[in-house]
Amino acid sequence: MSLEKQKEKRANILDAAVKVFAKKGFHSAKIGDVAREAGVAHGTVYLYFESKDELLVSIFRENLNWLTEYTRSGIQKENNAEDKLRKMISLQIDLAETNPDWVSLLLVEFPQTGKFLSKDSIDELAAYIDMVSSILKEGIAEGIFDDSIDADIVATLIYAGIQGIATRWVLEEKKYSLKNAANGISEVFLRGIRLQ
Repeated sequence: MSLEKQKEKRANILDAAVKVFAKKGFHSAKIGDVAREAGVAHGTVYLYFESKDELLVSIFRENLNWLTEYTRSGIQKENNAEDKLRKMISLQIDLAETNPDWVSLLLVEFPQTGKFLSKDSIDELAAYIDMVSSILKEGIAEGIFDDSIDADIVATLIYAGIQGIATRWVLEEKKYSLKNAANGISEVFLRGIRLQ
């Protein structure tokens, strides 16, 4: 099998796992459920992932890494740090609303497993928060944001705020549009960090 086909099969298994874990819950789901959803033999999953735990951690790490790169790319054309921060929040909210299984798995299921505190997961999360922090530092250098803020702490608060809104949305069974909240979330943070 070509390397391209192997990558495609692995990605298919990851996508299937997101659906199954989000629907059944990580602890209740079985590798056989993931294999069925992916349309592969039970043993095929083990060719790519040693265990159900490794499958879950791979979903978290790869999706957070992808999310960081996707966001970096999406904000590049913005004129200044304030526009970048607004765009970043908008991108995150749009992704959450269009990928509810992913949000449910990463924000509700994954933290309950204890795998969230592994070194690899923390490193991926730190890379994401560093990206947000760099936008804030850019805004300070531009004279847009207050230079008395601690960029790392505010970046963590922004991450936690987006995570909290998306988690609540999932737990409330997606009864309202997250996209409508994006502007309000941006304004709350920007009021607190803008240079007065």
